[in-house]
Amino acid sequence: KIVQLQELLRIRHCVFVMGPAGSGKSSVWKSLARAQDQVGVKTTWVDINPKAVTPNELYGYVKLSTREWKDGLLSKTMRTLGQIQDISPKWIVLDGDLDANWIESMNSVMDDNKILTLASNERIPLRPHMRMLFEIRDLNFATPATVSRAGILFISDIAGHQWRCYAQSWIQRMRWSDEVKTQLQKLFDKYCPATLAYVDRSCKRSIPVVGVSLVASLCAMLESSLGDDPQALEYVFVFCCIWACGGCLDEQDGIDYRRQFSHWWRNAWKTIKFPSKGTVFDYFVDQAKLELWEQRMPDAEFDAEKPVADLTVPTPETVAMLHFMRALVNLHSPVMVTGVAGCGKTQLCKALLRTLDKESYVSAVINFNFYTDSALLQTLLEQPLEKKAGRQFGPPGKLRLVYFLDDLNMPQLDPYNTQTAIALLRQHLDYQHWYDRTKMQLKDISNTQCLACLNPTAGSFTVNPRLQRHFWTLSTPLPEQTSLFTIYNTILAKVFAAKNFRKAVQEHLSLVVKATLSLHGEVVQAFRKTAVNFHYEFNMRHLSCVFQSLLAATPQLFQEPEKLVILWLHECERTYRDRLVTEADCAKFDSLLADLSKKMFGSFNLGKFFQAKNRETLIFCHFAKGFQDSSYDRVGSMAELSRLLQEALIEYNDLNPVMDLVLFEDAMNHVCRITRIINNSGHALLVGIGGSGKQSLAKLSAFISSCMTFQVTISSKYDVKELKNDLRFLYSRAGLKDEGVLFLFNESQITDEHFLVYINDILASGDIADLYDPEDKDQVLNSIRPAVKAAGLPESKDSLWEFFISRIKKNLHMALCFSPVGDNIRNCARKFPAIVNCTTINWFRPWPPEALLSVSAKFLAPLPLGEDEVQKAVVEFMPYAFYSVNEAAQEYLANEKRYAYITPKTFIESIKLYGSMLQENIDSLKSKRDRLSSGLRKLIDTREKVSALEDDLKEKTIVVEEKKAAADAFAERVGEEKAKVTAESEKANLEAQTCADIQRNVSEQRSSCEEDLARAIPLVQQAEAALNTLNKKDFQEAKSLNKPPPGVEDITTAVMHLLAGVDPNIEVTNALVHTSLPKPQR
Repeated sequence: KIVQLQELLRIRHCVFVMGPAGSGKSSVWKSLARAQDQVGVKTTWVDINPKAVTPNELYGYVKLSTREWKDGLLSKTMRTLGQIQDISPKWIVLDGDLDANWIESMNSVMDDNKILTLASNERIPLRPHMRMLFEIRDLNFATPATVSRAGILFISDIAGHQWRCYAQSWIQRMRWSDEVKTQLQKLFDKYCPATLAYVDRSCKRSIPVVGVSLVASLCAMLESSLGDDPQALEYVFVFCCIWACGGCLDEQDGIDYRRQFSHWWRNAWKTIKFPSKGTVFDYFVDQAKLELWEQRMPDAEFDAEKPVADLTVPTPETVAMLHFMRALVNLHSPVMVTGVAGCGKTQLCKALLRTLDKESYVSAVINFNFYTDSALLQTLLEQPLEKKAGRQFGPPGKLRLVYFLDDLNMPQLDPYNTQTAIALLRQHLDYQHWYDRTKMQLKDISNTQCLACLNPTAGSFTVNPRLQRHFWTLSTPLPEQTSLFTIYNTILAKVFAAKNFRKAVQEHLSLVVKATLSLHGEVVQAFRKTAVNFHYEFNMRHLSCVFQSLLAATPQLFQEPEKLVILWLHECERTYRDRLVTEADCAKFDSLLADLSKKMFGSFNLGKFFQAKNRETLIFCHFAKGFQDSSYDRVGSMAELSRLLQEALIEYNDLNPVMDLVLFEDAMNHVCRITRIINNSGHALLVGIGGSGKQSLAKLSAFISSCMTFQVTISSKYDVKELKNDLRFLYSRAGLKDEGVLFLFNESQITDEHFLVYINDILASGDIADLYDPEDKDQVLNSIRPAVKAAGLPESKDSLWEFFISRIKKNLHMALCFSPVGDNIRNCARKFPAIVNCTTINWFRPWPPEALLSVSAKFLAPLPLGEDEVQKAVVEFMPYAFYSVNEAAQEYLANEKRYAYITPKTFIESIKLYGSMLQENIDSLKSKRDRLSSGLRKLIDTREKVSALEDDLKEKTIVVEEKKAAADAFAERVGEEKAKVTAESEKANLEAQTCADIQRNVSEQRSSCEEDLARAIPLVQQAEAALNTLNKKDFQEAKSLNKPPPGVEDITTAVMHLLAGVDPNIEVTNALVHTSLPKPQR
C-alpha cells in the first residue's frame, strides 16, 4: 500500500486514502514520508482536520464589521507552502470525513487548474511539488465529480494484517528477553485470531470496536501486568485477553454476551482451566493462580453524611474494572466506559480519578451535551492548560492532565453524520495538537490523556469509529443482584449501626434491601420504556433514591421495624409510582407492591395501605412535627397535614404575593413530594398539563423548606448571557452564602434551547464549565476559602472548587415544569438526558373528583347563589360538566384522531367565567330593577306635583283675570300718553335737526380755526425764536429811532395790547423799553 500510494502521488496531485478505522491509513502515508526522508527526499506535511473547524475557518472569510479579509487554515497553509523556495515534496493532509459542505470548494484545486479560489478573489496555485492527501473513512457524501478528480487508495482490514503488525511492533519495542518475546508471539497467534473472530461473528456489541483496538488494549494490559515469572506468562496473557476482548461486551436484546463469551472461552481453551463458579471475568491472576476478585475487595469506608448516590461500595465488578482502568490510565492509554443510564459509569470514573496520585495527575471534567461543538470543546480543553515554550501548551508544572469526557456521544449530528467536537478530539489524539482559531497557528498539547463515558442508548448512540479505535472500551453492565445487595445492605447496616438504631430495626434491613431489589426488578419488567413513556427507565439511581430516604430515619422516631417498613412503602411509591402516567399503571404498581409487601413482610398489617376504600394515609414529610422540626416522620392524618399547610400558606401570603390555592388532598400530597425532593438535595421534574398547580405548589414547598424561590424574567432581550448572570447570582447565594435556593424554570421560558445546556449541567453535576471567567473563578475560590479552612479541608485550587460545587449540589435545587402535551419534553430529554436521568419525576395526573369539588366550592363560595341546595347543585355540576366535556374529547379523538385538551386551568377558568357571567346578570337585573323603581318613583312624584299645580292654577286664574282687567285700563291710559309723547317726539326731532345743523357749522368753523392755528403756530414759534435773540442793545437801538419802520411799530402796538390799559403811542413805548419786562410777557 505504501508503494501504491507513492505511485499514485506521481501521477495524481490529489489522492484519497480510504479505509475503515484502524486500517492503517495514517501509517501508510507517514511511513512513506519517513522513507523519503531517509533517502534524502525531505517531505514536509501539514495536517488539517476540515471537520474540526468551520468552513470559514478552513477557507477564510470577510469580516462583516470591518470588511477585512481573514485567512483560513487551508488558504494560509497552501500559500505558506507554495512560498517555500525548494521543490521537495509538500503534502497537505486533510484528515477528516468528506462532506459536500467543504469538499466542493476543493474542486478547482483537484482538477487540472490546481487553483484554490477564495472569496476574496485571491487565487492560490498548487505548485507542481505539492500534493493534497485526503484521509477519509468512506465516500458516502462525495459526488461523482469529486471522486473522479482524485486517485483512490483503499486499505482493507479484513485479513487482519493490522492487528498482527501492531502486535509484532509492540513485542519488538518492549525490553524483554527474546524468550519472552517469542513466547508472547506464540500466545498472540494462539489466542487472538479465534477470539477476535468469535467476538466479531457471534457477539453483538452496543459500541463497534475494531480488532486492532482490542489488540492495542491487550498490549497495554500486558505491559502493565507482566512480571518476571515466565510460568505466569500465559496466565497473565489469558487474563488480559479476556478483559481486552470481552470487556466491551454487554447485554443486548436480553442476551448476556459477556456470559456467552465466558462459556465459549471455557470450551475453546483448555490450557488455563477456570473454576466452574461464576464466569471467566470473576477471576484475576496472582502468581500463576486464578483467584476470585472478591478476595481483593477492600473494606467499605465512606462518609455516612454523603448522599447514597455518591457513596462507593466495592464489588467484584468494580474492583476488576478499576484495576484495568487504573493500569491503562497509568500507561497514558485512553479508556472509554459505556453503559446505560444509571449503571455507575460516571461514579466509577470519578472514583478512579480520586485514587490517582495527586503529585502526578490532575483532572478536568467536561460534560458533553447536544450543543457541544468543536469551538466550545476547544475552549473547555484549553482552560486547565498553560503556555510552555513556543507553541507548547500543557497542564501546570510536570503534572499530567486527565480529561474526563462525560456523555461523549451527546453532541448533535450534522447532516453528514459527523460531530465537530468528536473531530477535534480525534485530531488531538491523532496528532497531539489543534489550531488557534484566532491566529490560525498550531498549538502542540502535551501531557494530556482522555477518560470517557457514553450511554449507547442516548444521543448519537455511537461516536466516529476513527475516534473509538483509540480507546479501550469497557462496558459497565448493571451489577448482579448479589452485588447490589452487598452495596446497599452494607450502606444501610453501617449507617443504622452508627446511629444506634434498635437491634430489631437493624435486623430487618436485609429484608428491606431484598424487597427493594425484587420490586425494582418487577418494575423494570412491568413498565417498559416506549416512545410515549420515554421516561419509563429504572436504574440504580432509583434504588439509591429509595435508600437515601431510608437513611433520613432517626432512632428516636423509628423504634419499631413496622414503621421502617411503612417508610419503605412510602419511598417505593415516591420513587416509582410518581413517575407513572396513567391510573392503570399506578394500579398495576400498587398490585405489585401489595403482593411483594405481603410476601416479604407478612407479619405487619400493610394491607390497610392498599384498600380500595378507607385507604389509610401514607405520607412522610419533613414538617410532620411542625415547621421548626425537620425530622422525617409520618403525618398523622390528612386533617393535621391540611392544618399545617394552611398555616404555611397564610404565612407565605403574608410575605409574598398572594396565591389563591385550594389545598385539596392531591395538592397536599404534591407539596409533601416536592419538599421531600428538596430536602434530599435533589431536583424535581414536575410534569402536568397547564393549570394543574405545578409552579404554585413548588413555591409553597420551597417556602416550607426555607428556600428562596427564583424565576427568570423573560423578555425580548433575555439571552444566554442574561441567564449566565442569573446563574452566577444563584451560585453566589447557594455556594458562597450557603443558602437554600429553588430555581423554578418553566418550559415556556425556554426561548432559546441553549438555556438547557446550563440546566443540564446543573442537574448532572452542578459544575458549569464556562460559567465563570478565570478572574471571576479566582474571586469565588478566595471567597470560599474561609469555609474550606473552617471545615479542615486542604486549600488547593481543586479542593476549593470541589467544596464550592458540593455546596451547590446541596443548596441549589431545580424545579422544571413541563407539560406532557406534545413532543417538547421528549425532545428536550433526548437532547439533554439529565432532565430525566438526574431528576425526581412528579407526574401531576388529572384531578380526582374530590379535588374538582374542592376547587369548585372554593371559587363559588363568594358568589351569591341563593339557597344552600342551589349552591350545592351548582358546585356539583361543575365537575360533572368537566368530566362530560372530557368524555366528549375522548370521543372526538377516537372519531377525528385529533386532540382537544380539557385541563384543570380550563376548569378553573370555566368557574371564573360562570362567576363573571353570573355577576354580570345580577348587575344587569339590579340595573333594570333600579331603573324601573326610579321611573315609578318619578311618576308618583310627577302625579303629586301635577295635582298641586292644578290647584294652584285655579287660584291663580282668578288673580290673572283681575290683573287682566287692570292691565286693560292701564293700556288705555298708556295709549293716551303715547299720543302726547308722539307729538313731543316730533318737536324734539325738529330741535334735534336744528342742533345737528348748528353742530355741523361749529365743526366746520372749528376745522377752519384749527387750520389757521396750525399755520400760525410755526409763525409764533419763529417769533419766539426771534424774540429770544433780542438783547439790550436792540432795545436801545429801537429807542433811538424817531420814526421806526412799520414793522417795529406793529410790534410795539401788539405789545401794548398785551399790556392792556397802556397808551399805544411810540413815546409810551419808548418809555417802556427802559422797563424790564417780565419773562411771561416776552
